[in-house]
Order: sequence, then C-alpha cells, then structure tokens
Amino acid sequence: MKALRTMSRWAVVATAACTGLAMLAAPAATVGATSASGMSSAVNAPVFSPPIHLVGIVNLSSLGPPPSPKVSHATRAWWRVIDGEAVSHRPARGASRKPSAVARAITSQQVPNESGFVGLTGPSQATANGGLDLEPPDQGLCAGSGYLGEFINNAFTVYDSNGDQLLPVIPSYALFRQPSTAFFSDPRCYYDAPTGHWLLQEFIVGTGAPSSPSVQFLAVSDTQDPTGSYHVWSFDTTDRSTTGCPCFGDYDELGVDNNGIYITTDEFSIGAPFAYNGVILYAISKETIEPYANTGIPPVVFGYRITKDYFGQPYILAPTSTPQGGRFAPGTEYFVESNGNASSDHHLTLYALNDTSQLASPAAPTLYRTEVTSESYAFPPDAQQAPGLLPLGSAVQDPEGGIQADFDAAMEPTYLNGTVYGELDTATSSGDNAAAWFQLAPHLSRGTLSATVLRQGYVEAHGASLLYPYTAIDSKGEGYMVFSLSGTHNYPSAAYISYGPTGPSGPVRIAAAGAGPEDSFTCYAAFVGPSYGGCRWGDYSMGVASGDRVYLGTEMVPQSARDYLTNWGTYVWSAPPAS
Repeated sequence: MKALRTMSRWAVVATAACTGLAMLAAPAATVGATSASGMSSAVNAPVFSPPIHLVGIVNLSSLGPPPSPKVSHATRAWWRVIDGEAVSHRPARGASRKPSAVARAITSQQVPNESGFVGLTGPSQATANGGLDLEPPDQGLCAGSGYLGEFINNAFTVYDSNGDQLLPVIPSYALFRQPSTAFFSDPRCYYDAPTGHWLLQEFIVGTGAPSSPSVQFLAVSDTQDPTGSYHVWSFDTTDRSTTGCPCFGDYDELGVDNNGIYITTDEFSIGAPFAYNGVILYAISKETIEPYANTGIPPVVFGYRITKDYFGQPYILAPTSTPQGGRFAPGTEYFVESNGNASSDHHLTLYALNDTSQLASPAAPTLYRTEVTSESYAFPPDAQQAPGLLPLGSAVQDPEGGIQADFDAAMEPTYLNGTVYGELDTATSSGDNAAAWFQLAPHLSRGTLSATVLRQGYVEAHGASLLYPYTAIDSKGEGYMVFSLSGTHNYPSAAYISYGPTGPSGPVRIAAAGAGPEDSFTCYAAFVGPSYGGCRWGDYSMGVASGDRVYLGTEMVPQSARDYLTNWGTYVWSAPPAS
C-alpha cells in the first residue's frame, strides 16, 4: 500500500498479507514563575449552531458478543486501518530549539498498593469489529461510581473496581447505533461526577450518510451505571460551505466544566484538493443534554470557527477537565494550545470561554485568548526500542523505522483550583523524547485574559523515550504523570512518575514492562509504503482520579496480544495518589 496522502488522515485497505536500571531519584526540573502573557481581547471567531439529532437510545447491557469476524484468518486476508496524523500534519523541518533536561532514573519498583491488568488489545479490538485491525490505539479511560471504562479505537468495555470485565468488548458502531460499515475514530470518555453521567464520544469520517460523511457522536448515560442505557446524539461536521470542503472534524477532544461539554476538532478536507481550516470548538449545555431523558428538551450546540491565532493557524486546541471533588473554574472553560505547526517553540496559547452558564439560555459565551511565554519544546523524533523477535517482520521485510511519537501538541489539560495543568511530548538535546510539563495561572477580568507560568519543567528518563504523557491528579493536586516508555534497552512499556502540587518527583517507574518489540503492520513498508516513517503508536495516554485511587492507562506490548497484523495492547493500573 502507498503511504497516506497528506490530504487524508486515514487509509483503509483490503489486502492479502505477504508471506513470508538505577533506582536513585533525580532532582525535579521545576522552574519558577518567570513568564507572563500579554493582554487579550475577545476572539473574532464566527459562531454557528449546527443542528443536533437524537440518534436513539442504546442499552450496553443488552448488546451481546460481536459477530464473528468477516475476514478469514485462515486465508490471511485482512482489513487494516492506519491513522496517519503524524504524516498528514508533520511540521516543516528546520532549525529546532531542543531543550535539555536532567535524566531521571528508571525503576521497576512500584508505589505502595499499586495494581493493574492488561486491558484491550489489538486482537480484542479487531474481533469486536469483524476482524478489522487498527493502529495506533487511542487510550480512552474514565472512572467513577465504582466503575472503570476503557475506550480504545473502535472498542469499549467496562470493569469493576477489581478489574473484572462487566461487558463484552462493544464495537463503536453498536454503541452509537450505526451500521457496521461506519468507521469511527478518536474515542474519549468521561464521568461527570457532580451529575452522575458518563460521556462517550467519537466521530466518523467517510462512512456517514451521503449528505454528511463526517459526523460527531456523543452518548450520554441515563444513570450512574456505565453498563446501562445512553441517549446517543450526533451533529454534522462536514462543513460543505467552507473552501476546500467537504471536510471532517479530526482529533476530537473532550472537556467539561460546571456548565458545559466541550468538543474541539481540527478541520481537514476529506478529498483533494488538500485543505486545513483550523479548529472548530463546540459547546453544549450540560443542564439540557444530561437530563434530556426526563425533560425532553433538546440541547443546542454552539460552534466557534477559529481560523487564526498567534501561531498563524490553530492546531489541536485542548479543553480542560476538573478532577472529581475539585472546584470548576467559575463559569469558565479553559483551553490550551501549543505550536504544533513548528519544529520548535517556547509559547503556549490559553483560551477562556467565559460565562458558560449562558449555554442553557441558550446563548453563546464569549471566547478570549492570550499568549504565554513558556519553556522551549520541539517536535519529537521517533523513539527506539530494544531488539527482539519480529514474527511479522520475518514474513515481510525489515521495519520501516522507530516508534512514531506524533507531535508536540498539548493534550487533555486539567483545571484545578485556579491552575491549569498541561503537558506535551518534546524532543530533547539528548536525542530521547521527554515530557514537558507546565502549570499556568489564568486571570480573566473585565473582558481581559492574562496568565503566568507558575511552574514548568521536563521529565526525561535515562536512556529511554517517554511518549504521550498525561497528568492525572486528584482534587488535592496529587497523582501521577503517565506515559509509554521505550528505548534501546526497553521494549515499549507502561510507565509513570509521581506528581504533586509542585510537579513531578522521583524516578520514572515501569508499571508493566513490554514483553517484546512493537511488531505491527504500520512498522513495515510492505503494508504502509517505503516513505511512511515508522511504527504508529498511541495518540494519547489517559488517567483519572476516582475515590482514593488514581487510574492510569497507556499502550505497551503485553505477553500474549498477537494476531497476524498487530501485537499492541494496553495496560490499566491504579494506585493511591502520590503525596
């Protein structure tokens, strides 16, 4: 197959497969409050209201096991899907300001009372979707009311607090009441603790109705039981009226405050000619959509079309969420953006959607933004992995490259008690990837938004790369930063570091060591073309604090997760908050 064209993120192919550690703690890299922003005013973003439709009601407990795979494993004829985000929006190469960081020790010693298990895997995701293998896995994780939800690519399941699986692996098309031909991407899930509702989100591209090939879906539970009934909603994101469209809303991210649910997407053209139109921010009132089963009053969606920013054009605008038991920002939802369009930068953009209580009126709140000078970060290179057995490689040819680290984009930030916590994947001067972290103090008054950097720094592991970091903290600001870890002496593994109010501390801990090298189809030119550039790895890790534990999830290579085309898996674990 040819490498993915730049105008399309996803490639779907039907093909016949070819034959053939030190334990000492390193000092924290914390930097004081040295950087401040300029002042801001309201963002000139056109606001529109796409119609939202009630797709129907689904009861997850009534969904049986998925049908048998459509594709025969015996004949080795396979469907496969590749997420080419790293290729479709890779920034221009050039001079790169790569930061230096103090490398931390790596240890396999766990924090007290940690426990975990292998979650969804490539084979289990494929079995639920008729034999469709997907890469990379996108880690969705949510927890609350004694349950744990895991949403990986096109598959969802629920565990109890002991890790026992309560549902069969449910394909996304069944969850969102769509035909099995619908192709879903970028799952997110969230438990809204104050209201007791679960939110499940994903989008389809290219396989919707002819009039709307790109659709955003949002399922809202009717009770605190994630295995029960959900009202499923959708709205069209095709946007046929803008130059370069029809388009699709890519990389949908999810955030929540006390008043609203927020979804941000990147708008790419579906076909030629290539177009990228910036970010669309969607806002929906919790007060209307969550109790709809009782009120029958449909919600209103407000869309904000953001085409220009301090970086030239916005890309991946990440909304915040607040830990269970924490205080939301009063009537305000914050968003963070880094400069994913450049090979390196040292600025962040902070957005604020103010007076979100208006969403129930319904009326559109005002959007503000400001620029913040931060520590430097750079587009991360591919990560290495330890040598080992490559069963798929022996049937095709040599691997195409290392493990793709995607881009230096700020992902899924957190708001807690006046501070915005964020992180991103960055290159370093050592050649290994690290996690850049920051804590911002926003201030919104009289129509002006400003912010300062309270603390910032890096987490770098000695001799290994850290991929897809995520900060998971509780209402006291204590928890962990989670990431995948891979290096010349490490197979792709699940790892984490303690995180407190002043930032990360202590060694990098391996929660579950990889059992072998990544050996899935995106690693090989025989499947992806000679210029694709390496194994696709998970687009994001995830974590959440619930009760007296912090739950973490990321991609790794487990012992027994292998079908012909994939060997990736996820590891889900939890521990009491770091203190």
